[in-house]
Amino acid sequence: MLVLRSNRDAADIATAMFDHGIDPLDRLEQASRALNDLEKRFVDTPTALTHSGALQSDDGAALLTGLTDIVGSVRGAIGSLPDGDLTHQLDTLLYSINRLRTADGDVTHRFVKRELADIVRDVEGAINVIRRDLIAMRDLSLRERQAIDRAVLAGGASGLVIGLLLLAYLSRSISRPIRNAASALRMVGGGAMAGKGALPGDMMVDLEAAIRFVETVIENKDRSSRLQKNSSAAHLLATVERQQKRLRVALDALRKPLCLVDDKGRLTDANQEFLRLFPGLRAGTAVASWSEHPGLAAALLAGTEDEVLELEDGSSCRIRCHSNPIDNGIIAVFDELAGEESAQRELERLTLQDSLTGLPNRDAFYNALQKALHTGADPISVFVIDVVAFKNINTTLGLIAGDDLLRQVGERLRTLAGPDSITARLAGDEFGLILPGAGEAMGPERFGRGIVQDFARRPIAVAGRPLTIRLAVGVVPDIAPGGGMDARTVMRDCEIALETAKKRSTDPFCVYAPEIQKEHQRRQDMERDLREALTRSEFELHFQPFVDSKRRRVSGFEALVRWNSPTRGRVSPGVFIPIMEETGLIVSLGQFVLRDACRQAARWPEGLSLSINLSPRQFDSGNIVADVRDILAETKLDPKRLQLEVTESLFLSDADKVLDILNALRRMGITISMDDFGTGYSSLGYLSRFPFDKIKIDQSFVRDLTRRENMAIVRAVLGLGASMKLSVIAEGVETVEQMRVLESEGCEEMQGYLFSPPRPASDLAKILVEVREGFQDGRFGPSTPLDAPSAALRA
Repeated sequence: MLVLRSNRDAADIATAMFDHGIDPLDRLEQASRALNDLEKRFVDTPTALTHSGALQSDDGAALLTGLTDIVGSVRGAIGSLPDGDLTHQLDTLLYSINRLRTADGDVTHRFVKRELADIVRDVEGAINVIRRDLIAMRDLSLRERQAIDRAVLAGGASGLVIGLLLLAYLSRSISRPIRNAASALRMVGGGAMAGKGALPGDMMVDLEAAIRFVETVIENKDRSSRLQKNSSAAHLLATVERQQKRLRVALDALRKPLCLVDDKGRLTDANQEFLRLFPGLRAGTAVASWSEHPGLAAALLAGTEDEVLELEDGSSCRIRCHSNPIDNGIIAVFDELAGEESAQRELERLTLQDSLTGLPNRDAFYNALQKALHTGADPISVFVIDVVAFKNINTTLGLIAGDDLLRQVGERLRTLAGPDSITARLAGDEFGLILPGAGEAMGPERFGRGIVQDFARRPIAVAGRPLTIRLAVGVVPDIAPGGGMDARTVMRDCEIALETAKKRSTDPFCVYAPEIQKEHQRRQDMERDLREALTRSEFELHFQPFVDSKRRRVSGFEALVRWNSPTRGRVSPGVFIPIMEETGLIVSLGQFVLRDACRQAARWPEGLSLSINLSPRQFDSGNIVADVRDILAETKLDPKRLQLEVTESLFLSDADKVLDILNALRRMGITISMDDFGTGYSSLGYLSRFPFDKIKIDQSFVRDLTRRENMAIVRAVLGLGASMKLSVIAEGVETVEQMRVLESEGCEEMQGYLFSPPRPASDLAKILVEVREGFQDGRFGPSTPLDAPSAALRA
């Protein structure tokens, strides 16, 4: 019974392998080949598309026909398969085939490609399931064969005798099913018909051979399936490579630069125009790491829809970013600006750029400062920097050297400030810096002093010679955005700090503070009152006499201006004259003094001279020669009675120009006198270049003649005047002792409070009488000079 049951099981397994394995597998492989043909036709060669992207009608009919055949093969395979996972999978396959087969309307290449790929995947899945089942059936068949072998051996051992009696009967009853099974296996594998060439005693061998034959068929099917799968993968890879090549050709054929950036901020692709426009970039790099193209990186990361980008060569282009749904990134396209738009952009750039240094100009600086104050995130510090005595460099080395100096100063300031700062040339020799977060990295005061020290330590080569540049720096530190400050207020405070720094000779640096603002406000009020005083004629002239000690009389008067303010009272010249010098108001005041003094001196007795001080600003502004000539003609004053006093500081700006003006005035018959002689460092040099008519010994030497050094200077000046035939006058004489010493050294003309302080014009007659009487009554010493000064003064 065991042998019979095993015999039947083996036959059932062979039949199942045929019905549920080999036949469905053949049908599905037939469907797979048909699908591959459809894929090659409608996916790899999409020429069947219309202009709208849909399949043409003839190709659509061919696609439906092919799908009909595939459906028939799949249904035949399903009909011979049992229920289970495979049935569900094939149902899904039929659904995918029917969805593509019954699609109405426009069937696009993309839809066909996606659906056919899904069908191929499902068919391959079904083949794999059937292959798995066949292998399982093969294993089961082997186990049944082994059971039959064991049953035969057991039956032979236990009932050899009975077996011999029943051998004929068993032979007939067993051999037929076994041979039927072997014949069925051969039919499944495509072999010869059952019973051909087989001996009756070889039925087990025949069954084993049939099973091995089926195994060989299954292995061949599996190998064929694997080869087909690998062939399909290679085919798909080749298709992808062809499409990538087509995309590359299409991108490089575009004349507009184009690049693709994914959602992680990486450059995934770009055409040749883009790489030419931005050399050094390559696919796969992070956009945020493009330090050589910061403007491009910022625009791509922001995904701006429309922005003008400044390129390194000075040109501009417009960048437009579009969304890329494939990788959630962007596609950036670059357009050259049209001629008019490019010219407009260039004009805007030039209007915001300093033509000499290439730095932003004052307008651009104000715009950047205003933006930082209103929309910035971090505190900022604002610096205003001035090149001290820059005018002297222009004068001594020329304008070209001065321009070169400004360019080098601007470049060094930009380097010291760093890439995150804004460096601008505001005007002339004045520069501005906006330093973000200066209070966090290093204090604004430390940074400002560092700038001053850097220029002091490292000279700048200009016109072939090294120049040590002295800077003055004013700063408004740590301004918080949104604090109510505007650009105008910040720049006003910076200028106040800068003006304060300029006045500091040893430490030309100033941090703005409210106290400085108050002092500046007082100064501004003074300046305003001085301007109003000029318009309201609040200034008046006082006169101090020059005394001829040899002739014992007044030889002339020096005109000195005084201000009697209706609100401030009498203001010292030492207070308002420096302000008028700095603001340039001294030019208008000087014209008033020159005109009014000449008008009054024209009515004086003959022999009285008029001395007037000239400011260096009068030589820089206007035409002093024409002004003097016109005023002399207007007032009818003899030019020989006019003395003009100048100081050595006059020659620091443009010595050649000053000497030309002085020569022109001297040719008019005017006497030229050097005031405060001996206090400068090159007075003797200027005396050799210009033949002055008179020199004035500064009162600082006269005030203390007991000092040996002062006495030596006085004697030297008097000796120099005698040798060069120059008149010498000593100012600041306040005591009879000083007068006697000066007389003994040969000084014949003096000025000082000993004779009279400056007094109004109405007192000039009294001054003449008082000086004459002073000599007569001995108030200024004996009527004749002493033979020698006292021992103390001669020491």
